[in-house]
Amino acid sequence: MKYSGIKIFEIILINAITLCRLFGALLLPIIYHLYGINIVSILTIFLFLSDAIDGFLARKLEISTFFGCSMDALSDKVLNATLFILLGIEYRYMIPPLIVEILILYTSYLTYKHGGNVKSTKIGKIKTIILDVCVIFSLILLSIPKLNIEGKVIKYIISNTDFYIIILSSIITISCIVALLDYIKKYKETRFNPKYIKIKKRKKLGKSFKEIITRSFDINYYNKHKDESIMDQLYK
Repeated sequence: MKYSGIKIFEIILINAITLCRLFGALLLPIIYHLYGINIVSILTIFLFLSDAIDGFLARKLEISTFFGCSMDALSDKVLNATLFILLGIEYRYMIPPLIVEILILYTSYLTYKHGGNVKSTKIGKIKTIILDVCVIFSLILLSIPKLNIEGKVIKYIISNTDFYIIILSSIITISCIVALLDYIKKYKETRFNPKYIKIKKRKKLGKSFKEIITRSFDINYYNKHKDESIMDQLYK
């Protein structure tokens, strides 16, 4: 695995953007406590944009890696869970989608545990887009009353915020449930497929740390093995 200086810079840049989203998601509760929902709304928009940017750059520059994909999936789940918790503090209607997101994460873990591939499905990606749009609109609705803007339209929106939040949370919940059913289907296909071996039954012979790190950032290796289980990259 030998790359030019430019290629190394590109890999570092894209992974840095992904990690910034992860750390940004972890900082949201503190920012919410100190500065309120308005600042959280602005930061969330940038975090969502970072998700689109690192994905676009990874595809455009053809530098996808196991590390980048794993951190991208982790940062998305942490960001979604954090936002649902904060929205749930403001409106309890956002608690159901949080529960479904946790179930999706647990189902993905079971798929991984049995040796399956945990990449996002097409339905999962569509769900993410719907979720992002609805969450942004929800945050905007919660921010409007704190902006002290006058006008009949603004007053009408504020007076009907509960109704709009219910609609948005319902859309998010339905899309999450559809995605959950898809992840459950994927888990069952893994669970009862004889070619997959549950990790408890696998020999506890892990690959060396150096080998794991090397393959985690190896672009060519990822392109050849991207449809395999992450577990296969950790154990011999």
